[in-house]
Amino acid sequence: MLALVLALVLLGLVLLVWARREHRRAGLPQGAVVYDDVGLKHTVARPLYDPDLHLVGKPDYIVVNDDGYIPVEVKTGRTPRAPYDGHVLQLAAYGLLVRRVLGKPAPYGYLRYPERTFRIVFTPELERRVLAVLALMQQQAGRRGEVPRSHEHPARCRACGFRQVCDQRLA
Repeated sequence: MLALVLALVLLGLVLLVWARREHRRAGLPQGAVVYDDVGLKHTVARPLYDPDLHLVGKPDYIVVNDDGYIPVEVKTGRTPRAPYDGHVLQLAAYGLLVRRVLGKPAPYGYLRYPERTFRIVFTPELERRVLAVLALMQQQAGRRGEVPRSHEHPARCRACGFRQVCDQRLA
């Protein structure tokens, strides 16, 4: 009986070490993963949607810690010296969605590139920029009607998280 208890304790420790290593390898900050769109945990499967802003998004992760709910976006490809402006706006939009949809504070987020992670603080100025870009995009879409999605890459379409609800998906 004692051998079984010791084996279970050892197994538990091994699993704990493995989970912490995977957490760090994914570039996640300290805290519990409460949203996962890349397959680590899958606790929430649906996108975040704010009908007032007509904004929808799926951050790669949301981690909860003492600061609040922290969106994390993982990027592939080359690591820039500074985060790309479009990536910063995307992450800030996720922070806005977390606050508005989940009703939780999101004071900052992380952009994780292969060789570096950037912490982006969600300032009022950054929120104004996100809202201005969103308004411009909606204004442009309104001029031409609904903007069709790009389907030049069939593999990308097949892997899209919105495929099941998309009326423009490829067969």
